[in-house]
Amino acid sequence: VGCTVGGIQSFCGITTNAAKADIKGVEVEANALLARDFAGAGSNLRFVGALGYVDAKYKRFIGPTGIDVSDIRTFQNTPKWTLSGTLSGGVAMAGGSLDLSSTLSYRSLTHQFEVPIPALDQPGYALWDASIVWTSADDHYSLGLHGKNLTDKHYITSGYNYQSAAGLSTLGREGVLTAFYGNPRQVFVTGTVKF
Repeated sequence: VGCTVGGIQSFCGITTNAAKADIKGVEVEANALLARDFAGAGSNLRFVGALGYVDAKYKRFIGPTGIDVSDIRTFQNTPKWTLSGTLSGGVAMAGGSLDLSSTLSYRSLTHQFEVPIPALDQPGYALWDASIVWTSADDHYSLGLHGKNLTDKHYITSGYNYQSAAGLSTLGREGVLTAFYGNPRQVFVTGTVKF
């Protein structure tokens, strides 16, 4: 946290004790071959998915003042729900194979710290990625077109909060709050030669 030492603003480490917590959850994964040889020999259509649920709560959390603050603390970087699904398929084409895939992933509300900070906490969001890759029959050459975060979603991955709270220093006259974001939309081409 920010603190003042000898009249100079600085950083001070505060030791707290998350003495007791209750974490329950479940994860389900699926892998299915939906179709085979539907568009010629070797063609296929697959689905791979995962669903996760985590219920994480502090039962006892002793703060720097010695008081149990478990009722106002959250688990950081622990979304309650996570979901991802990939639909992929392949067909023979132009003396090789063409593989297509599309992935949708979702994370529910994620807190960056054990104390909720609305300016840094990331509400639930979804990301969409997709790719098309052609591979030669001898597997020596491939050419791909890939897209990540195709909907150009703005989402926070981490951050720092040194704004004034509970009489602590702000590490600057105005205080500092910094958020780091995930990559914006990316579209790129790849080429591979194996020898």
